[in-house]
Amino acid sequence: MNPPFKKSGRYVRRVSALERYSLVLNEVYRYHVDGIVEGIGTVDAAVLQAAVDRAAAANPAIRVRLRGFLGFCRWVDCGIAPRVRPMPPADWDGNSERGAPFLLERLEPMRGGPVADILLVPCSDGKTRLVFRTLHAAIDGRGFLHWVQEVFRALRGEPLLGSDSTLIDLDIQDQYREQLPEEPKAAPVSCLPVLQPAHKAGEALQFIWRRIIVNNNVSQLLPKTAVFLAAWARRNAKGEVGFTIPVDYRGLRTQEMGLGNLTGYLRLNVPEGATPRNLMQQLTQRIRAFADCRQYPGIRTLLWIPVWYMVRRLRPQVDTVLYQVTPALPTGGIVSMGNMNAEAYSCPGFQGHMIYGIPGAVGKMNVVFLNYPGFVTVTFCTPAGYNQTGQLDELVSAYRQHFSAAAAPA
Repeated sequence: MNPPFKKSGRYVRRVSALERYSLVLNEVYRYHVDGIVEGIGTVDAAVLQAAVDRAAAANPAIRVRLRGFLGFCRWVDCGIAPRVRPMPPADWDGNSERGAPFLLERLEPMRGGPVADILLVPCSDGKTRLVFRTLHAAIDGRGFLHWVQEVFRALRGEPLLGSDSTLIDLDIQDQYREQLPEEPKAAPVSCLPVLQPAHKAGEALQFIWRRIIVNNNVSQLLPKTAVFLAAWARRNAKGEVGFTIPVDYRGLRTQEMGLGNLTGYLRLNVPEGATPRNLMQQLTQRIRAFADCRQYPGIRTLLWIPVWYMVRRLRPQVDTVLYQVTPALPTGGIVSMGNMNAEAYSCPGFQGHMIYGIPGAVGKMNVVFLNYPGFVTVTFCTPAGYNQTGQLDELVSAYRQHFSAAAAPA
């Protein structure tokens, strides 16, 4: 195992190979981990900024800037907390990108910019929405939730958990390298689009998203979602269907609570006739075999390739990757963020109703859901070309109807 970067008076963390490629994806479009806290009431911007300052001091990984070059790149604490930005009133319902042009801004780490900020948005529906924006190259989903919860602990005047962990995904993977058993080579995924795209070559790349609420609790929602989406994909054509499933290393492979990318990835294959139980068994077996700790072949070479060069190579391939069947890219990604409690996102003067995520703008489709007592928030994100004739909206409507009916009491 390569030891994490030595801790000193200033927080410094190595940039992993996967994080380096995430910088490329952010340059090609906008690769964030963004989430929205929605509720009733008001949050004073100055009070929120003070809470952000306190939470950032306890979690310096949120204050980092990109420094260095190639494999010598580091995330270095600059001492400046993320900025709270009050926005003018918006005619925005939080169910999509429509009415929220401020979400189109991209965090700019390659030009010395921050890896996070917070938008304070009063909305015409009477709700206040706090948009926590973070850069995926520096933060993953679990790190994001930790950060948001720390800000609300600070708003409530509670003790902070804090984190100064400098672990990266490669550290975890190296630790378990000797425990990886031989596995039979999996069949390649045909990568059928979940939605038949209506895209013209050369059109500007744009991602859109849709948020829905399923007003029931649905057990085993992740494998059930995979079964549903695979069946939807096969309405267009036959073939192999598979989804990327992130596996959080915290509590599974390490006891450290880091904000960085401490995530491994599995490919969940969905053969015809698969059941949710079949898929759960597949996931469990692969986790037990440490498949989430396998490194992509040649991943470390990315540390020594300039970001600008990778961007130049990727841009001409975007249309092929997103809108055609390719052997490398799966049908989509499915992310379960676990069980939530709305009280964790409340503070004096503001009653949080929920937090929900905007899936990363990458690949053909990403779906993320969070479970609450009595309901689930589900957000879908695809390239805009997958909704030019309303295909995404049709899918989202069918998904909501299916899972509301499936969970309804007999």
